[in-house]
Amino acid sequence: MQVRPALDELASALESINAFRDRPAGILRLAVSSVAAAMVIAPILGRFVAAYPAITLDISIKDGSVELVKGRFDAGIRRDKRIEQDMIAVRISGAARIVSIASPGYLAKHPAPKAPRDLRRHNCIRFRLADGTIAKWDFEKGSRKMTIAVDGSLIVDNLDLMLRGALEDVGIGYLVEPYVNSFIQEGRLVPVLEDWSPRFSGWHLYYPSRRQMHPPLKVFMEFVRNMNSLS
Repeated sequence: MQVRPALDELASALESINAFRDRPAGILRLAVSSVAAAMVIAPILGRFVAAYPAITLDISIKDGSVELVKGRFDAGIRRDKRIEQDMIAVRISGAARIVSIASPGYLAKHPAPKAPRDLRRHNCIRFRLADGTIAKWDFEKGSRKMTIAVDGSLIVDNLDLMLRGALEDVGIGYLVEPYVNSFIQEGRLVPVLEDWSPRFSGWHLYYPSRRQMHPPLKVFMEFVRNMNSLS
């Protein structure tokens, strides 16, 4: 009777079961803005899926405000830590600038603004917030801060469309710098008012404080923070 091989097989099977238990599995539902999808999700997507094949990512693009519990989302991603009192926020990226950008074609016909107030003479691509209001543009230079209500012939509620409008010579857009860096490097977009560009504190993952963080969310948060050297 071959007892030893049977015991070895049993030990191997138990080891496999334990290893499987150590691999988080399940569905992770995230609500993220279009910019967060491009800046936070897209760069790590392939590596995360390869590292955690048992986790199913269910990602919804939401540029407006989101009720996580009502929408049955596990977590969301916002560009700062201003969240509701019953939420927990964890920083998952470094700080970045918000820049005003335009295409060379647009600037060939319209002299670049030298100060934020000059934007009132430009066609600016405006963003409609979830509550229906049009977002104002913030600027800062040293201790000076300024908020401008811009005008323009294109209003969008999706930041990808703002980017597309800027690329198509429609007017000046207002976007997070890392989101448009590749287009700036290619010469397809040109920053304007760079010395007035404000900064934001970075992207934050937030989730309901009443819920225990389940394994897929925990490993996702740690993975993103590691990729951004924030651990």
